[in-house]
Amino acid sequence: MSERNGGNERGRVLCAPDKLRGALDAAEAAAALAAGARAAGAAAVELPIADGGEGTLDAFRDGATLHRVAVHDALGRPREGRIAKLDDVGTFLVEAAEAVPLHGLAEHERDVERASSRGVGELIAAALDRGARRLLVAVGGTATMDGGAGMLRALGGRCANDGAGLLADPSVDLSGVDPRLAQVELELLVDVAAPLTGPDGAARRFGPQKGATGAQVDALDTAHGRWAEALGIDPATPGAGAAGGLGAALQALGARTVAGADAVLDLKRFDALLAGCDLCLAAEGSVDPSTLQGKAVAAVVARCARAGVPVVVLGGRVEAEAAAELRRRGARDVRAIGPADRPLAAALAAAGEELEAAARAAVAEA
Repeated sequence: MSERNGGNERGRVLCAPDKLRGALDAAEAAAALAAGARAAGAAAVELPIADGGEGTLDAFRDGATLHRVAVHDALGRPREGRIAKLDDVGTFLVEAAEAVPLHGLAEHERDVERASSRGVGELIAAALDRGARRLLVAVGGTATMDGGAGMLRALGGRCANDGAGLLADPSVDLSGVDPRLAQVELELLVDVAAPLTGPDGAARRFGPQKGATGAQVDALDTAHGRWAEALGIDPATPGAGAAGGLGAALQALGARTVAGADAVLDLKRFDALLAGCDLCLAAEGSVDPSTLQGKAVAAVVARCARAGVPVVVLGGRVEAEAAAELRRRGARDVRAIGPADRPLAAALAAAGEELEAAARAAVAEA
C-alpha cells in the first residue's frame, strides 16, 4: 500500500468483520483486526458488520442507544432482550434472536410444536412505545417455526394459536394489530431469502436444526402453505420463510424485504468509508458455501470489487471451494487464521489473538 493518510506507511485499512460465532462478536473482531493493522504500521477504521441475522444488533452496539426489554423466550420463559435506537429520527433495530434465540435452548428443549415467536412481538411493541418511525427487524438464529403467529398475537392479532396450533388451525385476523405499525416504515432484514414452503422453504431447510422430526417437517410445510393463504401472501415470496416463517408474518404487516448484509453496510456508510482506504479486511467464523448466500463477507467482497479496493478475507476455518469462489468474485486472498486440525474449543480460545496476527500479516504483505 502507498504512503498516505497522515503519513502512515501502510496506508489506511477498513476492518469490516462479521462475528466469529462462539468466540468474538463483530465489534471484538473489528478491534482485533484493527490492532493487527496498526501493528503493521497502518491506520485502521473499525467497522463491525452483520448480515441481518443473529448478531446484527451487536454490530451497532457502540453507535446506538440500547434499551433492555422484558420479553419471553421461545418456550414462554422470561428473559431480557435488547432493541437499538440507531438515530434521532426514530430508526430502531429489532433482532429476533434477542428474544427467541435457538442457541438459548438446549438440544432436548428444541420443540417446534411449542416454540413461539411471542417475544419478537414484545420487542417490536417496545420499539413502538419508544417512538419508532422506521423499524428494521433482523431475523435469523431463532428457535421458532410458528410462522410468526406468536409475534402477531403479541401485537394484537388474533390467531388460533402458535406452535402446535399452527398445524391444527392456521386462521388469523389482523384487524386488531397495533395501529401504530401502519405509521411505521417496516423492513425485514434477511440473510437467506428463503420462501415459506417447498424444498427450500422454512420447514425443510431449517426445521431439522430446530428439532423437527421428518413427520413434523412435512406437517409444517403443509401448515405453512395454509398459513400463507390465511395471511394473503404468496408462499414463494423471497424472505417469507426467514426465521421459521416469521418473515411471512412481517410481510403480511407490510414489511419490505431487504438483503440484510447490504442494509447493514448502507446504514454503516461502508462505501463512503471504503473510498478513503487502501485495503479492506473482512472476517467471519467459517468461510463455507453459506458465505456465498447473502452473508456479510460476500457483500463486502462485492463492494470492494466494484470500488477497486483490495480485500483480504480471514476465517476461523476456510473451505477451499468457497475461498476459490470469493477469489473469483474479487478477493485478493482468503485465508484461515489458524490450523484446521485442532479441537474447536482451542480454536475459539485463540481466535482473538490469531485474528490480530493474521491481520498484521495481511497488511504487511499488501
